[in-house]
Amino acid sequence: MRWTDHKRVGLLYGLTALVFLLVGFKLMLLMRWQLAWPGQPLPAWLVPMLGETNAPGGIMLPEFYNQLVAMHGSVMVFLAVVPLAASAFGTYFVPLQIGAGQMAFPRLSALSFWIYLAAGLVMLASFYVEGGAPNSGWTSYPPLAVIATPGQNLWLVGIILLGLSAALGAITMLVTIVQSRAPGVTWTTLPFFVWSQLVTALLLLLAFPALQAAAIFQLMDRLGGTSFFLPSGLVIGGVPLQGLAAGGNPLLWQHLFWFLAHPEVYVLILPAMGIVAEVITVNARRPLWGYGLMVGAVLFMGGMSMVVWAHHMFLSGMSTSLGTFFQVTTMIISIPSVILISSLVMSLWGGSIRFTTPMLFALAFLPMFGIGGLTGLPLGLAASDVALHDTYYVVAHFHYLVAPGTIFALFAGIYHWFPRITGRVLNETLGKVHFWGSFICMNLIFMPMFLIGLMGVNRRLYDAGASYALAQPTLPWQAHMTYAAVLLGLFQLPFVWNLWASARRAERDAVNPWQSNSREWQSINPESTNRQSGSASSASSAALDESASSASSVALDESASSASSVALVRPDTGTSASALGNWLLLASLTMFFGSLFSAYVMLRAGSTTTWPGPLAQFPWLETALLLGASAAFSGERIRLIGAHALGLAFVAVALLNGAVFIRQGLMPSTSLQLACWFTLGGVLVAHVLAGAIHTGWLAGPGLGLRPRYDGQVSSTDGDRPGWNARISATRRYWIFLDLAWLAFVGSFYL
Repeated sequence: MRWTDHKRVGLLYGLTALVFLLVGFKLMLLMRWQLAWPGQPLPAWLVPMLGETNAPGGIMLPEFYNQLVAMHGSVMVFLAVVPLAASAFGTYFVPLQIGAGQMAFPRLSALSFWIYLAAGLVMLASFYVEGGAPNSGWTSYPPLAVIATPGQNLWLVGIILLGLSAALGAITMLVTIVQSRAPGVTWTTLPFFVWSQLVTALLLLLAFPALQAAAIFQLMDRLGGTSFFLPSGLVIGGVPLQGLAAGGNPLLWQHLFWFLAHPEVYVLILPAMGIVAEVITVNARRPLWGYGLMVGAVLFMGGMSMVVWAHHMFLSGMSTSLGTFFQVTTMIISIPSVILISSLVMSLWGGSIRFTTPMLFALAFLPMFGIGGLTGLPLGLAASDVALHDTYYVVAHFHYLVAPGTIFALFAGIYHWFPRITGRVLNETLGKVHFWGSFICMNLIFMPMFLIGLMGVNRRLYDAGASYALAQPTLPWQAHMTYAAVLLGLFQLPFVWNLWASARRAERDAVNPWQSNSREWQSINPESTNRQSGSASSASSAALDESASSASSVALDESASSASSVALVRPDTGTSASALGNWLLLASLTMFFGSLFSAYVMLRAGSTTTWPGPLAQFPWLETALLLGASAAFSGERIRLIGAHALGLAFVAVALLNGAVFIRQGLMPSTSLQLACWFTLGGVLVAHVLAGAIHTGWLAGPGLGLRPRYDGQVSSTDGDRPGWNARISATRRYWIFLDLAWLAFVGSFYL
């Protein structure tokens, strides 16, 4: 397989996410030791790994416990479960289920994985910097996060990289589903799994930019001396914070964070729903009940998930009317969840059910998700949330959605599709040991947390509340939950051995052991399956695999990923893959710049002091250069060079003007207005620089992509659709930058 092949990229995502899942689990075991036996020395063999800084004398410090909490949540959500559910399963199986030979943009798909891997390594590297990893929770609430250890900087960089990876992967997934469907695969015949991946990709594309914007603001607060999230009168260690303009708003971070983080919950859930639907229909040997209802439910759920984020902020002092709005929308969004679960249960009715290992995990998902969903309703009502907020009840609610919920669905998907990937069925006995052990242990871990939370124990106490009278009856439960967590880890060993032994087994099993009639099982090449599994493949099997893709089909595959191919208009959609991808990119950028501008408006409108007047001099020269670059842009080489030069001139002038401001003492830390000017302006300049570099590439090496006939570059537009697609996409990008710049300078100077 080529490094851009969707199967290889999907496997890379899956294996990497499983490694991160193991890392997150180990962090959880350390946390559970501290909660079960606070103040007691850790096992002697473990202490040298943690170091005296984190566990002097073998006793874990509260600061290190906070690092474990922050990184456990970050690793599990951002690096393990979401990439496994969306990127791994989606990248591997969506093209197979829609009859596509490849992802629409295979290089972008592969690039998204490598950026994701880099982001994960950067975030984990924070453990090795001075002061340790982030210690402000996985939500990184300011002002604590702004004054946290240097490891917080790496966390923020990792979040920005993850957002970029998510955008590239989401664009590729959406364009693949819309443009690469085989003939006969209509919207009404798409598998429900594909619909779940489509809505997931939309959420990642449109919601993640808000957190990227927030991460940039927090980096500026930490490194640039700004105060986007630092309010006036802040006191640290009894000493008032000096040397900053202050006047920022910590709630701004919460709005930006939860605008992503609540849709992220559905990014965790929707792929799991799609996997469970596949497993249930195959093992109940019945079609999906209420297919249309389920598709409508996931579409509605995806849209509504972006308007309920503030139910996480009932304790932030919001008005009664605003709180009522978010309570109502929270109750409404629970309806599609009921539809989905009811449809999956009804799909079992009258079926001839086989209780295979994947079916057991899929069936267990239903009540576990139901518990997680039902217990979330009290958190969506302000009156009950006042008592339950930040207690163990919240931990139990969320983990029932993600651990025995989503992760069980992911296990179901692994057991179900492992034969499709490797040609070998996982051992059923080991699989059932894995299932029952995991099912029992997860409930022993998380069910007591509901009671602990109802008793009022706060979830952020590093000693589980040992110093509080109300928590005394719950302390023995912490030890029992820790024993269950250790057992849960032991019950994963049969799963790991099952994967390893089955993948290395020489003989292959039945090509379609589940007798599934879905498309991905109908296109199996046993020889290529054997090669994909990583087992030794003989020269004859390699030759067979190669013969399956002759020279002509290889050429066709190459052209499918070329600009000429993606520029072709699909009749039933009325657009091309390149145009759709470009519009989706602009939609993501719109959400990104919209988040930046919304933050500026919120800070300006909420300022407790008089906001300064317009800056001294309108940037006429920069405006003329940027508009000139857009006007000059065209497919002709001389105009490409002109647009490239004007774009670079804009960047140079903007940087010089910024230097002049700084020499005059007008620095980002001087006031909130200047902080917004430098930050928003810097982001815009960076995007203009990217556009100028790309335009220069089109004028240079990219010019060679135009088709040549008899040694001459074609002058007929119809002969060069790939070139025209690049020109059109870049032109739209320049126009977008014009609009963003005019909105930016208009808000500061008019």
